[in-house]
Amino acid sequence: MFKLKRINEICSRFPGKKILVYGDIILDRYIFGQVERISPEAPVPVLKVSSEEMRLGGAGNVAANIDQLGAVGVLLGVIGLDGMAAEIARLKTNANSVLSDPHIKTIIKTRIISQRQQIVRIDREEKIVLGAELGERIRGIIAAARIDGIIVSDYGKGTVTGPVMDLLKNKAAADGIPIIVDPKPPHFALYRGVTAITPNLKEAEEMFGKTIAQDEDAALALQRIRRKFHTTYTVITRGGHGISAAAKGGKIFHLPAFSHEVFDVTGAGDTVVAVLTLSLVSGASLREAVALANAAASIVVEKIGTSQVSPEELKARLQYILKRH
Repeated sequence: MFKLKRINEICSRFPGKKILVYGDIILDRYIFGQVERISPEAPVPVLKVSSEEMRLGGAGNVAANIDQLGAVGVLLGVIGLDGMAAEIARLKTNANSVLSDPHIKTIIKTRIISQRQQIVRIDREEKIVLGAELGERIRGIIAAARIDGIIVSDYGKGTVTGPVMDLLKNKAAADGIPIIVDPKPPHFALYRGVTAITPNLKEAEEMFGKTIAQDEDAALALQRIRRKFHTTYTVITRGGHGISAAAKGGKIFHLPAFSHEVFDVTGAGDTVVAVLTLSLVSGASLREAVALANAAASIVVEKIGTSQVSPEELKARLQYILKRH
């Protein structure tokens, strides 16, 4: 583990960094309230609503995490030309390169929450189809972007395609910047040759073809995934078992989970890929970047819903972890 001085050094480089975040943009709607009785109409709880919130989800949450850390998350994706598009514009006021199309419906996930427990989730979504015009607009934005790194936030909704992945990989190669992918199973074939890939446990098991139960399994999975996709780095987020990672030509390592209390894992992967990428472009080694990402994830799982981490929270958590270890 590294010293607090090194943490401050890395975090001090976050401001001024610009990361292009491309992927599926989701609007997360939260309805909070109390359940005090069962409905006489059907055996279901009755929620007395106390508040509602709209938050950026999917690729939007990745960009929001980058913004919160003092850098700039340039958000690029496709949403509908509807009322929800206005909410996304309200939530993402800076570096907003989001495209609206009348043939597409904005993806909305509504979560009903009572006493910090999610009762039900309601999804409104249709497959996103990128036509020729949208493809050209995306091409122009990618070509013109002046950025320090690229994140692909793939939720399997249709925004990530082969042609766009080729554009992004070519952009990364031409500019000498990293491209890091938070993957989804239907698109595994598209990720070959990216700088890094960050599957969660389930995704890694699909890539590996076997169950990952122990650190030894994770080590074998890391080796196979890195060779299969020709990545420089591979990072597997393993929930309560922490994070396992490997660099090309480097030693495999495992960091334990640090959370005090897990309330909600929603968006934890978004935070990991955001902090990992921002740390790498700020001069961190893979181990340092994974330690920062792991600490950040331990903070957001203690919050309800899609959340972000401030630099102050991150430094305080790492200071706490360093004292314990």
